[in-house]
Amino acid sequence: MLRERCANDNHGRSVVTVRFCPGCGSVVNARIPVGACRADKHAGMRRTRSTYCVDCGDALALAGSRR
Repeated sequence: MLRERCANDNHGRSVVTVRFCPGCGSVVNARIPVGACRADKHAGMRRTRSTYCVDCGDALALAGSRR
């Protein structure tokens, strides 16, 4: 079954430079290996309002945080 794409442009691009979509967390380029990330990198991605890490695919929401 096909899943509906999110509004992020990475789903429609022919050249995608990240493995995971920052909006929905799905794989947009399987050729890029999964990266290992540190907490400070995830904190920076949260500041740019990403929901998922583009390198490892982890959800970036902090437990108990308000939006």
